[in-house]
Amino acid sequence: MMKSHAVLSRFRAVAALALVSVAASALTVSPVAPAAAAVAAAPRSGLVAEYLFSQTSGASVANTAGSGVGAATVVNGTDAHWTGSSLAFTGGAKTSTTADWVRLPDGILAGENSATITVETKFDASMLSTWHFLWNIGSDSTSSYWFASLKDVPRTAITTSGNGGEKNARGTAALTADRWYSVTSVIDGNAGTISFYVDGQLLGSTATTLTPASLTAQTVNAIGRSPYPDPFFQGEVSAFRVYDRALTAAEVADVSTADAALHSSGFQQYAQSAVDALNALTLDDATTTLPASSTAALSWSSQNPDITVAADGRTASVRQPAAGSAAIQTTLTATATVRGVTVSREVPVTIEPAPAQTDDYGYLMVHFIEDSAGYAEKIYLDISRGDDPEQWDPLNGGKPILASQLGTTGVRDPFLTRNPETGTYYIIATDLRVFGGDNGSGSCTSWCYWTKSASTRLIVWESDDLVTWTAPRSFDTALNSAGAKVAELGMAWAPEALWVDDYYPDGRGAFVMYFSANVFQTADHSDSSYNRVVWGATTDFTQATYSYGGDFVNTGANTIDTTMIQDGGTTYRITKDNGTGDGIYMESTTAARWWESGTAWTTLQTKIGAAWAGGNAGGVEGPAVFKSHSDEKWYLYVDVIPSTGYRPMVTTDLDAGWSQLNSPTFFMTPSTKHGGVISLTKADYDRVRAADAAAAVTNDLGAVEIAAGSSSDQLAAALPQNADVVLAYARGTATRPVTWNTASVDLATAGTYPVTGTVQTIGANLNTWTGAGGSTAWNAPDRTLASSTAVTVTAQVTVTAPALSVTATAGTRCVAGKVVIVTEVVNKGGQAVTASVTTAYGTQDAGSIAPGKKISRTTTTRLGSIPAGQVSVSATVQGATTTVTADYAARTCAG
Repeated sequence: MMKSHAVLSRFRAVAALALVSVAASALTVSPVAPAAAAVAAAPRSGLVAEYLFSQTSGASVANTAGSGVGAATVVNGTDAHWTGSSLAFTGGAKTSTTADWVRLPDGILAGENSATITVETKFDASMLSTWHFLWNIGSDSTSSYWFASLKDVPRTAITTSGNGGEKNARGTAALTADRWYSVTSVIDGNAGTISFYVDGQLLGSTATTLTPASLTAQTVNAIGRSPYPDPFFQGEVSAFRVYDRALTAAEVADVSTADAALHSSGFQQYAQSAVDALNALTLDDATTTLPASSTAALSWSSQNPDITVAADGRTASVRQPAAGSAAIQTTLTATATVRGVTVSREVPVTIEPAPAQTDDYGYLMVHFIEDSAGYAEKIYLDISRGDDPEQWDPLNGGKPILASQLGTTGVRDPFLTRNPETGTYYIIATDLRVFGGDNGSGSCTSWCYWTKSASTRLIVWESDDLVTWTAPRSFDTALNSAGAKVAELGMAWAPEALWVDDYYPDGRGAFVMYFSANVFQTADHSDSSYNRVVWGATTDFTQATYSYGGDFVNTGANTIDTTMIQDGGTTYRITKDNGTGDGIYMESTTAARWWESGTAWTTLQTKIGAAWAGGNAGGVEGPAVFKSHSDEKWYLYVDVIPSTGYRPMVTTDLDAGWSQLNSPTFFMTPSTKHGGVISLTKADYDRVRAADAAAAVTNDLGAVEIAAGSSSDQLAAALPQNADVVLAYARGTATRPVTWNTASVDLATAGTYPVTGTVQTIGANLNTWTGAGGSTAWNAPDRTLASSTAVTVTAQVTVTAPALSVTATAGTRCVAGKVVIVTEVVNKGGQAVTASVTTAYGTQDAGSIAPGKKISRTTTTRLGSIPAGQVSVSATVQGATTTVTADYAARTCAG
């Protein structure tokens, strides 16, 4: 993590002999005759510029929109770059004097509130790993621009404050090189959005207040050229259109259809390759996400009653044989569509029996995400699709699971592990916020400052079930258990840990934890140092049990990001070298106490994963290693920096080293960065999946009544204990516990009170915080954790007054010649009441009357004679009041 850290079934090739005869017939490709692209025309309304690159020579490209905007100019072009249907862009360094690009008229969208730019293009494979702008509206300034790029996951963005302020709308997966695509960016100033389409399909949209009018300098509008020192675009463009309005989704699709007609002859090849790349499938979960393709839209259908494919064409409900039964052999039909051209084939399928709850099944991955334009340095969890370690679903809709309000308020490089003695799971993470954090000042900022002076604490969360996690806590790796400093560390980052059963001399076990740090000799850290990996020991990642051990990987040059795995009696150590050019390298030892100084390590492989970064060994870091629990295979994920994220390596022999895993069905959300993976049981897997809720089935859970004077425990018992939720990834529904907030209910006063309950789901964990005034600044005071993704439900609590049973009688008597009214009140209820007595001669407080008791009150009239009348008695308990009356006769007292 130095410089920039930014389905439910298993799909695998089936080699069993039992499938040979099935595969022989089922793998036969049966293409559907290519469907002709529908006749459609690109919209003309609002068309500012249309450049069709169909000429065979020249440097001027006419604007066929008829708008009065001028022609485009090919810079550094030659006639050899024209194909007759497109212009070839040769690419090359920004300093090249021969790389061609297209200059668009100045001010092409000046003052516009909304706009659409659409381009028909195909790109060279080098663009997938090379910074570039496909097109740009702006100038040579790197602060204000609107552009699209096909690097990694394609995107479009607009900014007026450099790359840190980019508002991005992104795709979900990389595109395929050398294939024609319709790429469209739409800014809707009225809706406040920027949206990104590929082949007429909406891939991403995000909110923004920026519009083309925000780009006040539109003096170097271009196709194929970036304002940054990025290489020129390499590929071809056949059509480029600019609209001064936001096209609708249907209109964007029309543009794609119209332009597809230029290249339809090549689309069958891509559709064919998409289905040809599919291996036989093994379905081992009741709900399965079937494979997708990066080259085509892939949909599935089933003729087998044991498999039902949903309307989305990819989610399959599977009826598995009972545990211990034989697997079922069948087929599914896969249909690939590329811009109107379809090809289908039958794919062999094995339906596995349902696993037992105690079987090893599935994997859970912890990681973080980088977003230079936002605050994403939090904890994320992904779960494997079924038992497949090559396909992953983000939990909680891809939103954070946990956040830290401690220290720097950022968390990176998380690791997930379990204490086998207590069963407690731990997530440990770096305490560092790169974006929006404390970057230092003066001549030593960013990584210079962090590695000298940033946090030596690690952030820790605990869980017993992988669903509900504690609030974060921390411990200091530079201090011992008594709190005394034992090491001058500049920062602690990228922690991992292995459990050692007999770490202590008395046979007790502990985690040996290893993490990256700079070690200094002086207290002010003014001496020179370098990155290395150090170690410590703990049983529970608390200060009370932690001890610092010292150097673990110290080559005299920068080394970071160690990950480890054991097999048999051998321990394998995989580390990132940033000092000698080895990149990620792997060593091994057979030493039992492998963490101790003097251990001999043998280097097995260097430059691991460099191929994922175009051969650049320094372009990958943050390795995470784990073993498949279903076969003799190990996986190593390497983080391609700065933004690509994890890419897979694989081996069946650790001593032989790692190779790239190039699988068309591998799936992981882009920008999944530096984390760790653990193996699950089927019970673990089901528990986590059942807590990954998208919404409540019903938000209003109705009303409950409770008598005034009831206890809070009685109220909690009266409210609904559970709520039904809709699970993510079309996995049906589940019943989850509810925790109610009843602080607004006054149990002493009758009335109706609305209450809100939080459903216990993955999304209910504390994944956000705010400080005073709603601030998320790293140093904001009064930082308080909360959940931004909790599923909530409501109910009405009616506090009912207790039943009142009060009677009254009234009479008169003479006292000193004056009439006195005597009222007797009896409380026949079960609770004490407060009473008052009212006559025509006044009201008096009768006080409290205990259950089953009576009182007598006299009212002096001061008169010698009174007519017949009535006494009114009001009795009140806990806000409820009842009134009874009693008659008395006329009375005259002798004077």
